Amino acid sequence: MPCYEVRTMSVEFQAKHKDVLEEALKKLPHQVYVDSAGRIHINYDEVIIDVEKGKAEVREGSGQRRLNELKRTYSEAALEKVAKANMWQKKKSKQNTRKGVLRKF
Repeated sequence: MPCYEVRTMSVEFQAKHKDVLEEALKKLPHQVYVDSAGRIHINYDEVIIDVEKGKAEVREGSGQRRLNELKRTYSEAALEKVAKANMWQKKKSKQNTRKGVLRKF
């Protein structure tokens, strides 16, 4: 019987805009690399994302936290892209640092 066990789970991961995903991955403070099959590996294989299939394999423990962090970063990058395209100004909310406000110039 092994002294440790690694559990993984598979979850859906939909990223429709590859350029936004690449921008989000650059902002992550973790090691990120892409293998020869095009899968994205985050932080020593805690998260493995197959963008073509729309699936992510997540290690039990900190893997889910890393995936959630990527999802938040992806959402922020998507909002920045939309704001820039529509000439809107994006500001962080004073009450909550995760929330923001988009305003038209």
